[in-house]
Amino acid sequence: MITFLFDFDGTLADSLVTIVEITNRLAPEFGYRPTPLEEVEALKGYSTRQLIRYSGIPLLKIPALLRRLRVELKAYHPSIAPCAGMPAVIRQLHTQNHALAVITSNAPEVVHAFLRVHALDRYFFSVDGGGTLFGKGRLITRCLERHRLVPSKTVYVGDEVRDIQAARFAGIRPVSVTWGFNSREALAAAQPDWLVDEPDALPAIARTLSCQ
Repeated sequence: MITFLFDFDGTLADSLVTIVEITNRLAPEFGYRPTPLEEVEALKGYSTRQLIRYSGIPLLKIPALLRRLRVELKAYHPSIAPCAGMPAVIRQLHTQNHALAVITSNAPEVVHAFLRVHALDRYFFSVDGGGTLFGKGRLITRCLERHRLVPSKTVYVGDEVRDIQAARFAGIRPVSVTWGFNSREALAAAQPDWLVDEPDALPAIARTLSCQ
């Protein structure tokens, strides 16, 4: 059995446009540069730290902005769709007896609501979230310890360079997906163990790890 720990936004949930809309609306209040939707694709090559510099948001305001973003997202969860192909793959992995959990910077209640709306809640044994922007590594470590997961049989699936860094911090192998917030080129430069363009590649990773 392999354990798949999933990021949420951009990996399971196709929430990029929604997050951009919310953060643009909050820009005057928090004092940073809004992002025109036509610039989003070009910014996918930026790391999180580069995006912070690009937007000009004061570092001290980031925790408050994250809290506000989580609150705002609670109203949007019914309209956010799953990333294409992910529900079928989630069901397939569960049928094959692999364990699934979510670890995210978003609020757990947002994730739970999203999973219920899309009839995916029964497939996940745990949802952890609400950490700092760069605190996923500690959330992953805590999940490994709490559920006594075997690091060599556990992967973290995410769409950002910081997800790769978080997985390595926790001592597990990162899987990067190219349909989310960071570009394929940016992810490849960070050298994840797997770089996948389609959700259907995830069961193949499970088969590879099961044989090791």
